[in-house]
Order: sequence, then structure tokens, then C-alpha cells
Amino acid sequence: MEHMQQRVVLTVDALITDAKGRILLMERGTRPFKGTWVLPGGMVDPGETVEQACIREVKEELGLNVGLERLIGIYSTPGRDPRGAFVSIAFHASITSGEIVPTEEAPAHRWLEPGESLEMGFDHVQIVADFRDRAIG
Repeated sequence: MEHMQQRVVLTVDALITDAKGRILLMERGTRPFKGTWVLPGGMVDPGETVEQACIREVKEELGLNVGLERLIGIYSTPGRDPRGAFVSIAFHASITSGEIVPTEEAPAHRWLEPGESLEMGFDHVQIVADFRDRAIG
């Protein structure tokens, strides 16, 4: 059992932008970080690629279909998730279709304006900062 707790869990995060350069955040409906603003995302299931997982998680949590634009980065700092060793691959995405639907996992959403900063769960402030630092234009 102890060995199982040492295993690394692979997750994905989606940083979704709109035409105004805003970033879509969701209120996290589950622990850890319940009630905080986060990027949509979740665990990669066996048999799917990280890209497929990212697209699926956004659909499950927000009801949106997205296209992935590019990789933002890989986040593996120990302690980034209080549940254990979680490594996340973060993608920049854009909405291709759908309307935002509140779910148990994401009861509310908001848009983060360009230049606006906000407290977020996990290390999502870092993901946003990395995205903005590398944004062109």
C-alpha cells in the first residue's frame, strides 16, 4: 500500500482564452481547494492521450468543446496538490462550441481579465503567469 501512495498521478489543465484575451476560470466544487478559482482539468484516464483528457475534462466540467492550441508547460513541483504526487500538463485552448453549464465539479465560472490577478487553487497562478509571459503580442 505504501508503494501505491508513492505513485505519480498524471493530470491536465486547460487555460481557455477568448477573443478579448480573457482566461476562463471555474469555481472548484470538490476538495482539495473547494470554493477556489481554478483552471478546468483533471486526471488522465488509462487509454487516452493527455490531449484527449484535456478536451474531455473541459467538456465534463464546463460543457464546452475546445481545441488545443499549444502546450504551456509541465508542472511537477512536489506539494502542488495536497493529495499526493500530481504532475500536470497544461494546454492553451480555445472554445470551438458549446455553452457553459454549471456542474457539481464547477458550480460557477468567471473570466479573468488581461492583467488581472486572483488567488487560485493548486499552482494555477503559476500556469497563468507562464502563459502570459510567453504570450505573443
